[in-house]
Amino acid sequence: MSMAPRPGLLQLAGREAPALYVIGLSFAVVGSAALVAGIAGAGVGLAILGLFFVGIGGIALSGASALQRRVDTPEAGWRGPGPLAIFWTAITWALLAQILIAALLSAVGAAAALTTPLGTLALATVSNLATVLIIGLVVVGSGAVRWRDLLVATPAASPSTLPPPDRRGGLAGDLFWGVALALPILSAAGIFATLVMNGTGLSAPAVLPPTFSAVDLAANALTAGLIAPIGEELLYRGVIAQAWARQSSARRAILFSAIVFAFAHTLTVGGTSVGDAAGVAAVAFVVRLPLGIALGWLWMRRRSLLAAIALHSAYNLAIVAIVALS
Repeated sequence: MSMAPRPGLLQLAGREAPALYVIGLSFAVVGSAALVAGIAGAGVGLAILGLFFVGIGGIALSGASALQRRVDTPEAGWRGPGPLAIFWTAITWALLAQILIAALLSAVGAAAALTTPLGTLALATVSNLATVLIIGLVVVGSGAVRWRDLLVATPAASPSTLPPPDRRGGLAGDLFWGVALALPILSAAGIFATLVMNGTGLSAPAVLPPTFSAVDLAANALTAGLIAPIGEELLYRGVIAQAWARQSSARRAILFSAIVFAFAHTLTVGGTSVGDAAGVAAVAFVVRLPLGIALGWLWMRRRSLLAAIALHSAYNLAIVAIVALS
């Protein structure tokens, strides 16, 4: 059965929800302009307002995308919002959640806490909570999938167009695979990162603040071993990898989700100059690709979010332990 081609970016004819699309595109364009102007010197307030407008636009565009795909896409395909629309919407609201926490702490004179392990834990918690809420709104709320489809190999998450999942051992097998692969992947990623950093003379930025007490260490362990893996795996493997797998192929899903995962870790990288920031961001990107590919491969093989979370968690906790011991 042939399907009508999807409307172009600025084409309204043939859209299922043209008004919602126009609203979303308008908010996204106006918000982007305000965000750029704010960053360029017009003021932090304008930048935050622009980011808020971009977030509203992302929700509307995701809804319009989901409605369009329900008509254009067969049952076995991905009938939710486009993967990149989900990514940018989730990232925008995660940043807004962090800005809100930063504003609250600044209002009570505790802005310095933002650079501590407990502050990092608070920021990670609210940003990942915002990610989960956006997924619930634009993905689950659109009727594309159920929460169960994002977590484990249901028929919706494992259509016949994809390789059948290896579910031997069930949930215990998921945990075993995740933990068993952590150290080999960490070793390979470490060698790769060393080669990249020695070749460029640049270092990947530290993700977690230094620890000075047992409380600090516990906060970093909770951030890296629980909060970040759950939120990130739900977004990058549960939603984005699944979306690309069901609309394209397993290999592209693994590669594209890894690229988006690595790219997301460059968005808050800074430097003493534009060139320096770009170089550090490039290093931060390439050193995370091996983990992203491994996580995508494991999700595709087991078709279980628990397996990806276990690998991500064990990988991060090993890094926390190594840094603490050193």
